[in-house]
Amino acid sequence: MIWNKLNKHADLGLLIFRVGFGLGMLIFHGWDKLIGGPEEWADDGGAMAVFGIGFGHTFFGFLAALAESVGAICIVLGLFYRPAITALGFTMLVAVLMHLTPGEGSPAHAFKNLFVCAGMLLVGPGKYSLDARLGGKITGVAAVFALILLLVPGSTIAQHSTVHDELTLQSEILDSERKYAVYLPPDYHTSERSYPVLYLLHGAGDDQTGWVQFGEVRHIADKAIRAGKATPMVIVMPDANTGVRGYFNDVSNTWRYEDFFFEELMPHVEERFRIKSQKRFRAVAGLSMGGGGSFMYALHRPELFSSAAPLSAWVGPGSVEEYKNVMERWGNDLSDISEEEIEAYVKQHNAVELIRSLPAEDIRSVRWFIDCGDDDFLYEGNSLAHIELRKREIPHEFRIRNGGHTWTYWRESLPVVLHFVSQAFHQY
Repeated sequence: MIWNKLNKHADLGLLIFRVGFGLGMLIFHGWDKLIGGPEEWADDGGAMAVFGIGFGHTFFGFLAALAESVGAICIVLGLFYRPAITALGFTMLVAVLMHLTPGEGSPAHAFKNLFVCAGMLLVGPGKYSLDARLGGKITGVAAVFALILLLVPGSTIAQHSTVHDELTLQSEILDSERKYAVYLPPDYHTSERSYPVLYLLHGAGDDQTGWVQFGEVRHIADKAIRAGKATPMVIVMPDANTGVRGYFNDVSNTWRYEDFFFEELMPHVEERFRIKSQKRFRAVAGLSMGGGGSFMYALHRPELFSSAAPLSAWVGPGSVEEYKNVMERWGNDLSDISEEEIEAYVKQHNAVELIRSLPAEDIRSVRWFIDCGDDDFLYEGNSLAHIELRKREIPHEFRIRNGGHTWTYWRESLPVVLHFVSQAFHQY
């Protein structure tokens, strides 16, 4: 029968399969992962956590990218075929186990490819392959090639820091998915230690990517750590721009961002990443609106932060009328809120008022670094906060430098902030 006659073309069938399967893997998976760089590799390599491996994620991610790109090319050529199909099969196994974790998507694609790799490992590349042409001569070359793949990546990329700026968690308090960014220091993926954490807050109009894109947090943090000016730390940058803008619960308590921050975001990131959860290893900083968030979070919850560094901070509304004007600009309707409720809210969200009224020992338990440019339109509030701290003899650092309300100013501030919070993270 005609079907039996096709048996003699089995090797041609293997060639067609190798080309289609290998090119598909390279084009739709491997190439993007290979050029994604250390950030992409670290994210993919995080799947090794299914084996309890909490280190070397950048290295493992790079090997997975090689398996799906260089390995795919080897499958197409029939060169180092069985080592390549084995590496790809292991990558698919890891992907299957990772996708079986709730919330990580369907394992269907990786599951099918795992069994394709297993079958093709046994079948071999066929006679239309470089392995068949070269015969036994390929064995020694393959061993050297494999050794290079294992050793070179580990020595060249394992010490890179990584930034992820589209991470999410589902918030029950805000009834929405919330984004955040995280900076992981250079040795995070090659160690098993835990790290101190800095919560770094963006300003109005930005989101969790503000400090990444405009603040150059990765470059600045890497440089400070290399110079010994800052200790390796995890930096968490949440989005406070989506939905209702701001870092606080609103006056009606229907949008509870501050509750979300302390009850959901902080426990989530300190469990997901290797973060020390004690007060002495936790700090908060931010610019403008985020500077106000830094002030208020450390004043509302001084038991949680060793240091606070408000930069060019909005210290909060100075009056009921000012608060109404700000909320109106941000599109919030206060028509159903009484004057008395707004007045009470304003007192709880003005840094100068809180410094004046809270117990001095609570405020003193936080190390303060306040920085605002001499041309900044928010200079008055920051100066008043400094004056109140001086009146109550609460130690703090207060800086006025040349500059305005600009990213240039805040990029210059960030290395100093990293050094300042690191002093608390270290043993005096």
